[in-house]
Amino acid sequence: MGKIVFKRLVEVQILHDYFLTMGDGISFFQRNKKEKEELLTQRINRGLYSAGSIFKISPITANKLRDNKILFAETSSGFILGVEVDEVIEAGELRFKPVHDISKKLDLSFSLTTKLPFFKSFTNLELEKSLPSINYFTNKKATLLNENTVPAYTSMPLTKTAPAHQAGETYEMGTILDFGGTIREANQRTDGNDPAHWEDIDDRRFVTRADKVLLPHNFKIKFKDYQLVTQLEVSLEDTGNNKIKKIVKNSAEPFKDISLNFSKIDENDKDSPNIPSGIYYLNLKINGATEIVYSILLDNDLYDYQNFGVVELGFEEVNSPYSLLDTQGFLKTKIEAGGQKVSHPIFEIRLKNRRSYWRYKKNTDFTPSEIAATSNHLEVAASNILVAKKPKALTETLLPFKNGTNLLLPTPKVAGIRVENEKIYSDIHINQSNGLLKI
Repeated sequence: MGKIVFKRLVEVQILHDYFLTMGDGISFFQRNKKEKEELLTQRINRGLYSAGSIFKISPITANKLRDNKILFAETSSGFILGVEVDEVIEAGELRFKPVHDISKKLDLSFSLTTKLPFFKSFTNLELEKSLPSINYFTNKKATLLNENTVPAYTSMPLTKTAPAHQAGETYEMGTILDFGGTIREANQRTDGNDPAHWEDIDDRRFVTRADKVLLPHNFKIKFKDYQLVTQLEVSLEDTGNNKIKKIVKNSAEPFKDISLNFSKIDENDKDSPNIPSGIYYLNLKINGATEIVYSILLDNDLYDYQNFGVVELGFEEVNSPYSLLDTQGFLKTKIEAGGQKVSHPIFEIRLKNRRSYWRYKKNTDFTPSEIAATSNHLEVAASNILVAKKPKALTETLLPFKNGTNLLLPTPKVAGIRVENEKIYSDIHINQSNGLLKI
């Protein structure tokens, strides 16, 4: 009997900066490829990082995995897919061909469900949302990211590029947008492009609202109290900008929410054509103001409101870095004639840690010496309240404010974020057991 060989077809890594930023304060995603690999391996080996402790990862299409003899296994950083292969020597290279044929039409889907309490407290995600959409990550038409590290390298995130700023839309603090090629993060809730409300950041292809596109055909859109929505005009268009359906709603009193049904062209006509699953543009015009456009994916089979998101891997990508097989049907992994190993594709889902304004509160007034010592970082909001001048990242490895090597300010508890007016705060209460100044 010949030997049975299994090889990795593809790997998906889920990487969260909250857990991977170290004591030097450098984001995991600022590091070069070698540094990332070493740091991730170190954290995993020490039991300090596990994607499985953050997410429950479950195959949605388990039957397709079984029928196509594809193995699924969770790893400390995410999950892998493997297949049985035949070993083939071709042009001096050791190549691997799946024993069982895989159709190019095959899609494999996996759900991600958060397991940690207060996940949104330390993850840079929207706290309020109008649409009940969840994240959708796929290798289909995905684009590489040229990392501006030293040395530079190319990574394969499944996350999309940040969406463009749209006039007339309100963005909450932490929103990441593309302003004509410059990536910026909002320092507060804002409805415009005032430079004071935004901070330039490097493009690290984090999860953004561009990934939050997956919806059922019938869903409810919610409105914030301050929007005072009395008129809504909604148009569903396909990717060719052909109008599929239009919904208009009016009310004398502001709407709190409105149900939108995109199951059929006309839900009142049983013979009306169904609207197929797929990618569409959702155009919203509120109170006759500027139209706001969302890219959405309607799919009842993939959508589950309880999930953080869905990963869908398709074999239709051909002759692309994101292809799961090469043009001849071989695995991407191989051993070249010189003995150099070429790895299987490694896709990434990148989560950014949340930033907040650290706010120090005291039952009594802060002393002049406390105010003076912290003036580089904090400003006086009240006699007993000092607030960070700029938002600061939340990390599992505690990173206090520092003045050189002397001054350390207490760090907040993860669950302690508060949304007040335009900003997100983390409160730190100062008392006899945790003085403001730790020298």
